[in-house]
Amino acid sequence: MKKTNYLVLIGLLMASLSGFAQKEYQFSIDLTRPQNDKLTVELLTPRIKDKEAMYHLPKIVPGTYSINNYGAYVSNFQAFDKKGKPLSVERTDKNSWKIPNAKKLHRISYQVDDTWDSPEITEDVFEPSGTNIEQDTIFVLNTFGFFGYFKGMEKQPYRVSITKPSGFYGSTSLVNQAKETGATSTQDVFVTSDYHELADAPMMYNRPDTVWLKVGNADILVSVFSPNSKVSTKNLAADIKPVLEAQKDYLGGTLPIDKYAFIIYMSDRQDLTRYGALEHSLSSFYYLPETMSAEQLSETMKNVAAHEFFHILTPLNIHSEEIGDFDYINPRLSRHLWLYEGLTEYAAHHAQLQAGIIDLPTYLERQSTKIENARSRFNDTLSFTEMSSQVLDVHKDEYQNVYEKGALIGLSLDLKLRQLSAGKYGTKDLMRDLSRTYGKDKSFRDEELFDKITELTYPEIRDFFRRYVEGGEPLPLEELFAAIGIEFDPDGEKKEVEKAFGVSFALVPGSKTIMIASNSEATDLGKRLGLQPMDQLITLNDQPFNLDTYASVLQSYDQDFKLGDTVSFTVKRKEADETTNELKLTADLRETTISYPTLEPKDSASPQELQLRRSWMGPAAE
Repeated sequence: MKKTNYLVLIGLLMASLSGFAQKEYQFSIDLTRPQNDKLTVELLTPRIKDKEAMYHLPKIVPGTYSINNYGAYVSNFQAFDKKGKPLSVERTDKNSWKIPNAKKLHRISYQVDDTWDSPEITEDVFEPSGTNIEQDTIFVLNTFGFFGYFKGMEKQPYRVSITKPSGFYGSTSLVNQAKETGATSTQDVFVTSDYHELADAPMMYNRPDTVWLKVGNADILVSVFSPNSKVSTKNLAADIKPVLEAQKDYLGGTLPIDKYAFIIYMSDRQDLTRYGALEHSLSSFYYLPETMSAEQLSETMKNVAAHEFFHILTPLNIHSEEIGDFDYINPRLSRHLWLYEGLTEYAAHHAQLQAGIIDLPTYLERQSTKIENARSRFNDTLSFTEMSSQVLDVHKDEYQNVYEKGALIGLSLDLKLRQLSAGKYGTKDLMRDLSRTYGKDKSFRDEELFDKITELTYPEIRDFFRRYVEGGEPLPLEELFAAIGIEFDPDGEKKEVEKAFGVSFALVPGSKTIMIASNSEATDLGKRLGLQPMDQLITLNDQPFNLDTYASVLQSYDQDFKLGDTVSFTVKRKEADETTNELKLTADLRETTISYPTLEPKDSASPQELQLRRSWMGPAAE
């Protein structure tokens, strides 16, 4: 009797394990064997019940707000049955493969090229959301660039096995389960509950340069790849930690996570024209120029990391159905970029103010810049909810305004809530209440969020959203700043060192030489330099100035030159007599006055205004 029961239990266990394996995606990738700058991805497929299956790599991923078409980087896609016999496959578009005889499907294999170094593939993928393959040096694996899913089967478990070169370390927020699974020392194993969790976790494999920080209850990984060893991971970790401590305190002393990863790639490309970061729920990936000065890198990391880290609140714990059940092929976009990016950007700077990392004048100067950028670079009367829902196409040029006006919406909402509550309730309290109302596993309905916030706060807040977020009315900044004893002058002025030339550049046809296309809008500096149309530029400040170098040369000029310094161009100019002369044009950097919104604490602020300011600033006001 006992023996019979034991055998029955063993049989049930084996059946259970077999059933689980049939539901699981089993991916493998070998980083030691790239071929022609490509990696081979192997998949033992979960059991498919339908006659036909559609396999996808994402067209778009959360946080990018742009079409990337990761499937365009896939080649040699093949499908096989259990006996290794090839099955028919039809590629239906850039990101999709149809397998008609899907019930026999057992294995898929394909090769993936990297997005950073494939000029023959005409997609434009922002580097922090891309992939990189450098044999024996580094591999950047934004997982959605390598691993896909079957339509309708995104919520099944994933197991990813990665074979790595000896001495390499995989930086990621995922937990390596190699020991538990009996894998070798050169193999990592990651298990996720579904595709969304896997796609939300970038990886970087290289010889490790890492630091672990303990912030409250969370373990924080800082991992840096600097090809020329110009960047110290230890120093970057030291820069980041005070900001993270401030954010922990801002969130009430406890973080809603156990582990987080800052994954930082420092590029030594001389033609680098863009850089930045992409947020994830439990990590963020950074692509930054190695040529940054230590001071500039420190300041950049503090501000960018502060923003990205706050995404542990939204979208991790506060998100709409559009995010919670993201469609990687035909996405429905949320109306609430003011929340995901705008309020996050506001909190990133407000937390630094409350912790005393920055002072009030510095904070107000940052807000003045956002006000100026919002009104001069973007459509300040456009409905923010309309912009959000159509940001992929109709309003794609307005996206960057989420970091300008979006942050100002967060600031305005905070000040309005503090007015209504006599300083007792603000946006960080609202975010706490929204996290409790929804949380990681519960999405809100897009059209109901404003009503839910009103229910949690005050009736007047519904009118705030109706007028300033759904509508296009200018934010009532003058009134709100006045409530905390700060005078806002939208027509103010400020002095700055004029560094802009006000000329437009173009390439000499068939070359990498840069020339002046027009000087019709030249600044005073540009006029004093005497730059003329058709001038071919050879050097800027004695540094070669061409298509390959201009980005780093301009960056060096912008960060290193100061009032009174001499700036110079060496140019080739064709004269009236058809001769070509080489000229050196010089001018000194001077101060100029520009129209600029100003924010200044009032000397005559009332006790009520000062009390509200103290509640808004927190301990830093003491």
